Amino acid sequence: MKRTYAYFPGCSAKGTCRELDLSTHAVAALFGIDLVELENPGCTGAREFRAISEQLHLTANGRILALAERQGCDLVAVCDTCLLNLMETNQRLKADAVARDAVNRALAQEGLTFEGKIEVKHFLWVLTEDIGEQQLRERIVRPLRGLRVAPFYGCHIQRPAAAYAAGPAGDTPALDRLCRLLGAEVVQYEGSNKCCGFHVVGVEEKIALRMSGSHLTNAKSNGAQCIVTPCPLCHTVFDAYQPSIERELKSNYEVPVLHVSQLVGLALGLSPENLALSRHVVACEGILAHIGDSRAPQTAAPMA
Repeated sequence: MKRTYAYFPGCSAKGTCRELDLSTHAVAALFGIDLVELENPGCTGAREFRAISEQLHLTANGRILALAERQGCDLVAVCDTCLLNLMETNQRLKADAVARDAVNRALAQEGLTFEGKIEVKHFLWVLTEDIGEQQLRERIVRPLRGLRVAPFYGCHIQRPAAAYAAGPAGDTPALDRLCRLLGAEVVQYEGSNKCCGFHVVGVEEKIALRMSGSHLTNAKSNGAQCIVTPCPLCHTVFDAYQPSIERELKSNYEVPVLHVSQLVGLALGLSPENLALSRHVVACEGILAHIGDSRAPQTAAPMA
């Protein structure tokens, strides 16, 4: 069955982490998923809009949600920070009539209205919940064969707790489940659900590098061959800043960092070129050697 979602890539997936956008579309195509990118959606404001003006934060994010509602389908994000902003706003505007009316007065200038008819999802949840384990398992052609993967969730995908449906106590996190499903060995380490340091790097770079470095140290010390993260901001810190972290901490890591869509794409047979692995600062050859990559592109037809 074909699925269609409104798609909000955010600025990182269109700029510094363009491989995230490319690999997300490549994986979605294998399952017949149509990601319809919003036209001129603007920015969710990172966390700065919210710090400056609550009304600006709600209006900017309410506009993105209204654009998705106009398409009549749920909204998919691939950035943890964008996800947090959009989920917060969606929840707030659905529950608060006063805030909703104020946003809609501003949106009326563009002929838009927030009605609260859709949900916001991360592409990780589309994979684990909407597609589901059975369909994912059926499409695996290159199992990750015990690749030792350290999931790094970051902080924003976990907040606020009130925005998420409470799962059963002791539920295994979605990214851990996905890694195991693909054949990888999940590395448990301290700091996997903490802040990566991205939002600190522009203010106190050394502090940010030490924060990130502590997570890299813990992951590698526990045997990780790579890190996988659902957030391009976390990816930027761990990949692009890894040489700076090594200089600051006088350490050598050489730990490649994958986006969720890239990890899935490898297991589903997509080539390194399809997944734009060459864009990474930290080379991914060690991962490819471990899984026996043949560099042959996926040729299986998308699911109907």
